[in-house]
Amino acid sequence: MRRENEFLYMRLYHTLKEQIMTGLVKPGDYLLPENELCEFYKMSRNSVRKALEQLQNDGLVIKRPGLGTMVPADLVISPSDRNVLRILTPYPAHFVDNGLPAIIDAFSKRYPHVDVKVLSLPALNFWKSFQSSSEMGLSPDIVMVSDLQLADSDVLAPFSDVTTALEDRLHTIYPKLLNRFRHEGQLIAAPLTFTPVFLAYNPQLFANDNISRPTEAWTLDDFLNAAEGLTHVSNGMPVRYGFSVYPYISRWPVLALQNGGAKEGGGLKENSLRTALTLLQDMLYRRRIATMYPESDANPFLYEKAAMTLTTTFEMSGWKDRSLSFTPEVAPLPFGPLKATLLQANALMIPAEASSPELAREFIRVALDPGVQQAMYERSSFLSVIREVNQAACTESYLRALNIEDPLMNNNFFIHDLFNEAEIAELKSEFALFWLGLESAEAAATACAQIR
Repeated sequence: MRRENEFLYMRLYHTLKEQIMTGLVKPGDYLLPENELCEFYKMSRNSVRKALEQLQNDGLVIKRPGLGTMVPADLVISPSDRNVLRILTPYPAHFVDNGLPAIIDAFSKRYPHVDVKVLSLPALNFWKSFQSSSEMGLSPDIVMVSDLQLADSDVLAPFSDVTTALEDRLHTIYPKLLNRFRHEGQLIAAPLTFTPVFLAYNPQLFANDNISRPTEAWTLDDFLNAAEGLTHVSNGMPVRYGFSVYPYISRWPVLALQNGGAKEGGGLKENSLRTALTLLQDMLYRRRIATMYPESDANPFLYEKAAMTLTTTFEMSGWKDRSLSFTPEVAPLPFGPLKATLLQANALMIPAEASSPELAREFIRVALDPGVQQAMYERSSFLSVIREVNQAACTESYLRALNIEDPLMNNNFFIHDLFNEAEIAELKSEFALFWLGLESAEAAATACAQIR
């Protein structure tokens, strides 16, 4: 845990330093208060204070008792005489730490005269921060976003069509990904990497309990039997569960998609909801072979307190910093007869006011070069948006387990294919009692089905 905390405070240090060096936070300006930095960047107060202390040691900030932390009014930032490509990203974003560097390295080799600067803004208020930075004169050349951040079409107007940047590469990219980033006939973002939601398991725990490891043919009964066998109880208290689940919209709909699927035009079929929620309630409260966790860092799977979990390649990339004592493996989703799952993706956008649009388009072309996408996968295991790269780098069984081997990819959905932002907020409210075990699966399914 100590190593992880050190890594976090250094990430915040570099993020705030770049904000100062690029002029987003100008001499004489105050940084956000410590409590807001903790909230926006999802860090402890200790990590925030260590990051601010490092900035102070560098002479980039000063503490003013009773007022806050300020960039010295007399701080002089010497302008660079080199070309600069500025990339704006949300924070936190595992891809920025583990995947994007491979692309930046490839771009820098081809364009050694260009400095690439990555500036991160809090994901919690990303578009508000983006607008504020634009009003202060900071014009990034590229903005990296997730599919979740493009739910509001109002934010798309200030961005350019990236079709010309892709030219002859469009046909190599999964159509499912391209369609997610189309808006009013334009491709407003270039998909960069993606992930399905899939099932990860701890092979050591399976071996220790003499439980057969998952195969491509395993069924729901196989999964439930394994989860029961992997659940341990001591003195009447569970000390390990067979399965852990994140009780939010980014995970649990996978069970519904596999048990009846989505309605035409969005939403989930009521019968699929009922089946999925009954299964969840059975695992959580009747058989007690599964548990929930409130935040990604609190997943019992990471502490070997759960043997299986639903996750993504984005989330798994962050596990590398935790020095796990085991290597997670991927199992096919076994929750129902339909082969379907949820997708998430990261993409690159070019603001209409970009100062270097030509360099931005070239960066996108480099990012989507098959060789660069392959290097990205080899370095970080992030999936390529190019079908042929994944097919060359991964086994067929692995791609089938992820549910992205042709034609399975066409069965998958982005969460905003199913629900809009208002509906997601309503779902969160409707499911509060269900996750506490105080509402029946039938009632929760009926309420959910009525939302759309």
